[in-house]
Amino acid sequence: MGQFAFDVDEGHGPLLARSLWPSAYLSGVEGIPWHTLANLEGCRLTVSRDVDDSAKLFLPFPVEGHGIAMLGTCSLRPSPRPYPLLLELARGSLYSVRNQADNWSRAGLKLDAEFEGMLDEATQRFLDASGGVTASQSDEAARSIRLLETASHRLSDEYAAQAIAYRKQRDNRIGTLLAGVLPARSQGPSHPDDFVSAFNTASIRMSWGDVESDAGRHDFDGVDGAVDWAIGRGLRVIGGPLLDFHEKMLPHWSYLFEGQFHQLLDAANRYAEMVVKRYKGKVQIWNPISGLNTPGPLRLSEEEVMQLASTLVRTIRRQDPQTPVIFSIDQPYGEYLAHQRDGISPIHFADTLARCGLGLAGIGLEFRIGYSDYGMAPRSSLIIGQMLDRWSTLGLPLLLQMAVPGHTSSDPLATRPSEIISADETGFLFGPAARAAAQTRQLELASAILRVAIAKPSVHAVVWEGWDDTAQHLIPHAGLWDASGPRPLLEYFQRIRQEFLN
Repeated sequence: MGQFAFDVDEGHGPLLARSLWPSAYLSGVEGIPWHTLANLEGCRLTVSRDVDDSAKLFLPFPVEGHGIAMLGTCSLRPSPRPYPLLLELARGSLYSVRNQADNWSRAGLKLDAEFEGMLDEATQRFLDASGGVTASQSDEAARSIRLLETASHRLSDEYAAQAIAYRKQRDNRIGTLLAGVLPARSQGPSHPDDFVSAFNTASIRMSWGDVESDAGRHDFDGVDGAVDWAIGRGLRVIGGPLLDFHEKMLPHWSYLFEGQFHQLLDAANRYAEMVVKRYKGKVQIWNPISGLNTPGPLRLSEEEVMQLASTLVRTIRRQDPQTPVIFSIDQPYGEYLAHQRDGISPIHFADTLARCGLGLAGIGLEFRIGYSDYGMAPRSSLIIGQMLDRWSTLGLPLLLQMAVPGHTSSDPLATRPSEIISADETGFLFGPAARAAAQTRQLELASAILRVAIAKPSVHAVVWEGWDDTAQHLIPHAGLWDASGPRPLLEYFQRIRQEFLN
């Protein structure tokens, strides 16, 4: 067994305790998580996997000024002696930022003096920490991590600003689709004028679980109203997902298909065929399935997952050969693999679909940032941009589907409840202060990722998964409206829509 131990001194023990250490995982150089066991005893974190190979550790850790952030080490060898955790996290962050800065500067990116000074200081802090085991080693490493997290965001912003400026030189308006999600029963959004000023596309859920809540009885009234509203306001329409395989999203009677795969396949195929026939000519992009690569309410083998995916794509292509079809991949970092021995690697799953000759027009990537149950820990926009570059090697356009919470409390109106990762790294904010911190965090994370996505020609669409949290909605607190009015992120979407997009 490959076992790794990481220590912190007593002064930083509370930080380790507040980290999301059960979500720690090991991976190889390709970044795909391995099945990992994590254990915390006092100031020592122990992680292990079955194979005795070198690995990288990834750990959601509190960073001053940035909340919880996913940090990673460089590749390490299993060792009976513990590694100093903060030093190794600083080493991994330093490698990531310096390597990316060097690559981009060689490609023509102009780096300002403030970033260079920040990177130099972070490097010196790391060198001071690595000079030997001293009382200040952890403090110096923690300062280096904080500087590097700030530098990471700064580097990503510089890249996005210069790349967007370059794209605007070639085309005055950028053709990226920016979409908001409308539920299947919505009939259109609340605050419709604000929706149109923020988005040029409507992503309309046509989920089997919403439309056929009782077996054999279909209620398309809400979908009809949403589609007609979007077309009437001149918005493009993304139709789907038609089938949502996340927990609680299938029809409540779908448990009858447990162990009856062919009956499930036939029923799902009939539903997809019905929807495509009904909305053919009104939808500009079809999105057949969400959540098929992650563990869901029905146990399917890898072969059955592939058969279901390919069958539904072929059905849509047969009924509507002119409209592009994408395929959505949930949790593209694959964190669920750390706890599922037989899980499906997200990028390998997508690569197989892309090579099957299905005529896919793109890959959808579902990034739910800050949700502990079915999302992922916050990452810097630099790290997410690197992931987008990796997925673009599949040779297909990307659709980025996003959600970031604007609050941390429970959300009784959310269809898919989830625990939310606090925006406060200290764990001591409550009430209005916690709400303000969460809204600020939502704005910072989402706006930075949105800028990076628009900067990349491989990203053809960005879909925001929330709109109004005062009505029934899917993801907790992901809306741009709450009971107090519009959240700050709404104004940012409107500005991006007006300044850059068609």
